[in-house]
Amino acid sequence: MNESILEAKSVAYPEPNMSALRALAVELGVDAVVAITPENVVYASNVFLMSPGLRTRQPFVILPAAREPIALVATTEYRQMLDESWIKDVRSYVEFAKDPADALAEVLIEVGLDRGSIGIEFDYLSAKSHGQLSRKMPEAKFIDTGKSIASIRAVKSEDEVRLLEKIAKQTHRAVLDAMSASRLGETERVMANRIVDGIVNGGADGMRFVIFASGPRTRYNHASPTDRVPLKSEIIRFDVGGKYGAWGSDFARTYSTGEPTSLQRDTYRKLWDIHTATINTVRPGMAAEEPYFFCKKQFENAGLELTMSHIGHSFGIEAHESPMIRPGEKTKLKAGMVINIEPGVTDAAGTVYHLEDLFVVTDQGPRLLTLGFAPREIPIIGEPIRV
Repeated sequence: MNESILEAKSVAYPEPNMSALRALAVELGVDAVVAITPENVVYASNVFLMSPGLRTRQPFVILPAAREPIALVATTEYRQMLDESWIKDVRSYVEFAKDPADALAEVLIEVGLDRGSIGIEFDYLSAKSHGQLSRKMPEAKFIDTGKSIASIRAVKSEDEVRLLEKIAKQTHRAVLDAMSASRLGETERVMANRIVDGIVNGGADGMRFVIFASGPRTRYNHASPTDRVPLKSEIIRFDVGGKYGAWGSDFARTYSTGEPTSLQRDTYRKLWDIHTATINTVRPGMAAEEPYFFCKKQFENAGLELTMSHIGHSFGIEAHESPMIRPGEKTKLKAGMVINIEPGVTDAAGTVYHLEDLFVVTDQGPRLLTLGFAPREIPIIGEPIRV
């Protein structure tokens, strides 16, 4: 893998699992699988297009059972797809002049798939597009295969793990530098922008999200930074994610503005113990819901209440990939899955605390991809943390 990925601000994507993609239609017992969601198109083609979410410029990857894959894109994306993808058969249509669903139907008809069974992602396919496909291919049978490519993406290659680790460490370093340089009297926005600057200057293309809140605003799950000036003995919590082409980071920490109260110290320490214990319990073969229930039990033992519907998620091209770490998720965890664990807790004063770390599941146990766990004692802005 290109070692200058972050420095060049251009992500050289690790290759997808091409053998699994080629075999997917046969494995599912269909004549072809069509990838239509932005994340699955990126993964299946190995090309990051800037506009996969535009309905008038919808890209597709067709994975037939009995022939080579086909990529179908608008003419504006054709040259990039042709140059960068491992897929050799690249077709195009003119945006606005032809509806993407009609263009897809024409390709499927041309290659003899109009009377077959077509796997497609029902959770993304619009009713309008489904109607157009059905009218043009009345003898085709459309089957929901929404989770099929996602299941291939769930287990990361060594190159994908290396990329995610480099991104996670860069984001963590930006946070450490920013918060050690922050001071009481600065606004949330100033502190948050310092983190953003560190992430972007360290190699990100931009930000996926910036959640930053202090004091009473910590109870808002997705608060944007404001011009509020945090007061002494308040809590600051943030969750940030840089954007590196199709990939990204997702990292959360909780800080004190100085002179934390005994309630704040005790709550943070309990959360840290639960967070680290939950990560350290993860092993291949566990159902994805098991770490949730372990975490919930630790909350109960600590006299705390877990109110979250999930306490983590798989991570990669999507911010929340499958499987989620939640009740009812029976998917077995496998070596090579990359997961964020992120429990949060509310103290008796209504202040929210949050920690989040990325790790890869291995046969020997979890391996952190960040620079390490947060300190067990609540960190204070303006004070450096050694890692």
